[in-house]
Amino acid sequence: MNTVMDGTDAPLSSDGPAKMSLRSKVLQGVGYAVGLAILVWCVWYASSNGDWSSVRNANPWIVAAIVAVSAASIILNGVLFRLTLEPVRPRAVGTNLVREPALPTLGAVTAVNWVCTLANFAPLRLGMIARVTYHMRVDRLRFFEIVNWFGLDLLTFLLPIGGVIAATFLLRSFGWGWIVLAIGFTALLTFLVWWIARLSIVPKRFRETARIVGDGRALLICLPIRCVDLALNGVRTILAAQILGLHLDYADSFALACTGLLASLGPLGRLGFREAGFALVAQLLTAKGFADGIDAAFVQLSIIDSAGEAIAALIGGIPLSIWMTRRIMNARRS
Repeated sequence: MNTVMDGTDAPLSSDGPAKMSLRSKVLQGVGYAVGLAILVWCVWYASSNGDWSSVRNANPWIVAAIVAVSAASIILNGVLFRLTLEPVRPRAVGTNLVREPALPTLGAVTAVNWVCTLANFAPLRLGMIARVTYHMRVDRLRFFEIVNWFGLDLLTFLLPIGGVIAATFLLRSFGWGWIVLAIGFTALLTFLVWWIARLSIVPKRFRETARIVGDGRALLICLPIRCVDLALNGVRTILAAQILGLHLDYADSFALACTGLLASLGPLGRLGFREAGFALVAQLLTAKGFADGIDAAFVQLSIIDSAGEAIAALIGGIPLSIWMTRRIMNARRS
């Protein structure tokens, strides 16, 4: 990830966490204000033009299921963060190699991911800053290691999303054909990444990064888990649509879930941009066009989808943030 993506402007040093430049802070502050304004508009538009009776009378089991799949997705993302950390420090072979600090445990990485998921709703890319700060101070990871680590994790995120979007573009109806296309495109994109990472044309200074992001073992292990994660996000969209009485094809639901996830990666933050992007793509997928404006039900759908993730993030993120803060403070004293 570059500094534009993560909102940081840091030297490649292990002495301290990445710090934001004044320019980045201003850009992130403006982006958050714009995103918040978009979110306020979404809520106003959905409230004034939509029918909320179905939401007020929603089956509590469906609401609980939305929160549950959101929590499961957060946990799976933590597992994926830990798995993609493996290639960063390959196991030493021999006795003359310098001993590296032990990698963090699965539980610790998952807990940090839960806190950072909650912090991603805050301004100034607080989730990214908190994650980098924790792993540099507590786990003694170097900044360039974190960049390569996040690059591999991002790759496992984008590859199956590319497969889902390509399959939905070619075959709009969910079924075995759509599943085969999604898996096929994902496998093809993964092979291309793995192959390119091993080409001799890769500049020498990027070969370590290429080795990590093109690690075949990590890709083979992580991509099936990432597909399960994307499926959970798609199930959340399907459940939210059931509350509103919307009849979306499962292929469209998975594509919408991927759209929301992609919008969350924007350099100006996720708040507002995710909800607006979700609603706009939903309008396009249903071939309604924009002559009569955006269907308020799609805006409601985007809000419910985001609210499910936010509630799950709050449930685990608040208590775990106390644990995470204490560990950072203890590491600073040592």
